[in-house]
Amino acid sequence: MSMNFKRHYPILILVTVVLSLLAFVLGKQRVIAYTTENDESEQSLPTSGYDVSNSIDIFDDSTIHSVQVIMSEGDYDQMLSTYQETGLKDYFHADVIIDGVRVNNVGIRLKGNASLRSALGGNMNPGGMRQGDFVGGRPDLGEFPQMPEAGQRPDLGERPQPPQDLQPPAADQENNDNGQLQSELDEQAGDQQGIFPAPGKGGFPDMNRLGQNDGEVKIPIMIKFDEFESGQTYQGYTALAVRTYGASYDEALLEEPITNQIANLVGLPATQTAYTGFKINDDEEKLYVISELVNQVYLDENFENSNGVLYKAELGSTLNFKGEDPSSYADSFTQQTRKNDADLLPLISFMRFLEETDDQAFEEELPVWLDLDSFALYLAVNAMVVNTDSMIGMNNNFYLYYDDVSSQFTVLMWDANESFGKLGGSTTYDISLSDVPTAFPEGRMGGRGGMGGGQNVLISRFLGNTTFRSLYEEKLRLVYEQVFQSDYLDTLVNQYSDLIHSVNEERSLVDLDAYDQAVADFLSFIAQRKEYLGSQTLLTE
Repeated sequence: MSMNFKRHYPILILVTVVLSLLAFVLGKQRVIAYTTENDESEQSLPTSGYDVSNSIDIFDDSTIHSVQVIMSEGDYDQMLSTYQETGLKDYFHADVIIDGVRVNNVGIRLKGNASLRSALGGNMNPGGMRQGDFVGGRPDLGEFPQMPEAGQRPDLGERPQPPQDLQPPAADQENNDNGQLQSELDEQAGDQQGIFPAPGKGGFPDMNRLGQNDGEVKIPIMIKFDEFESGQTYQGYTALAVRTYGASYDEALLEEPITNQIANLVGLPATQTAYTGFKINDDEEKLYVISELVNQVYLDENFENSNGVLYKAELGSTLNFKGEDPSSYADSFTQQTRKNDADLLPLISFMRFLEETDDQAFEEELPVWLDLDSFALYLAVNAMVVNTDSMIGMNNNFYLYYDDVSSQFTVLMWDANESFGKLGGSTTYDISLSDVPTAFPEGRMGGRGGMGGGQNVLISRFLGNTTFRSLYEEKLRLVYEQVFQSDYLDTLVNQYSDLIHSVNEERSLVDLDAYDQAVADFLSFIAQRKEYLGSQTLLTE
């Protein structure tokens, strides 16, 4: 052994030990290759248990945000193929850059039902569901288009013909661990229909408003910051929904932001939304809507006591009492909070009260069970903006929050991107809601036997009571006076339009011709809706 080797031998041993330790510690770490136009401005921040901050409020709706997902092409392809082959929406590792700030190792999955099926499973026809949607007792995913090449959008393929016979799904579909598959397949079936006559006047929906997904294909995404990094949040949020136009192509994406603005204006809590440019890797940036979720963070923001129990209504949740066995409600509600120390008992007791109490006791005791003011306002807002993809139409897209201190339920809004008649319901949609309880009769379109759940016992009994109907009509007049008797909606739409126009030359978020046409259609719907509402003595007397 040479003298030089002897002299450097300890250093060699030290280097070997250090390299071995690094290999042991980092050997299982995930490495993602990526390219991005935002490299110069992005900031990489710590992850586990860390709240990632940013000087730009994620729900500042005076700006168009920027969201970029960075994930491997293999994971992206697998995310699509998993859904196409199984209907499951699995989470995949990714990083995201939000308004220049990078958040590492988040969970990304596909989101939505009608919008997702429209993007990945072919177009819908005004005449009905895709052929084979309900083959064998559960929604059949059918044949899907070929997987897109890396960086390319899915080919929608040929538009199928409407089915001759529509068969309902079976009642005993198996859920995955968090109840996701069952509820989302149900919503997938219901959200896509958009074809049934609207309650009251107006008949079938305006097919020009309903449209076809023959425009820009957009895939909705869920970003979950704490899926792989426990405790990681972004500006306090555990997750964000990156949303599209819903069941039918609409370049303007005005429905949900406008509806939520209306709700907040009249005092009804609604999720925060804002516009964003969105892209995966180096795909083209396109206009999307980002929305907060109804979850524990939302409860903390909106309720003095936020430690109650949150229940999510699935498609066809009519609040009908089915007995004391919680398993009887597995296809109607999923518990979202306090899963380890609370259960469905408060909700089951409420449903039993709704169904079994006589009229006198119902009037006397409902204020104990339910936040009447908020519920009447919920009904009024959805009726005025013709949001049939809610409790008033599809018995869908609502939450029930049980405050275990006051022992009272509150009905919460969620997912309003089919409002303004986009999923059935014309400009003359009947605000009395007199036909809603039987709009989708049991055995034809109702519940697990069909689409809309049949008679909603809460709406039926609430509006069947003179005192409570008077409260509802009071809320209708409130919404009419604050929203529809002025230029509020036109001004709001034009503000959003100006915002899009101000950045589009630089960012090319939308096809301006298609966007301007969608805005014009939206304003036309508003004008016709105002004309109809102005003719209703209920609102003007």
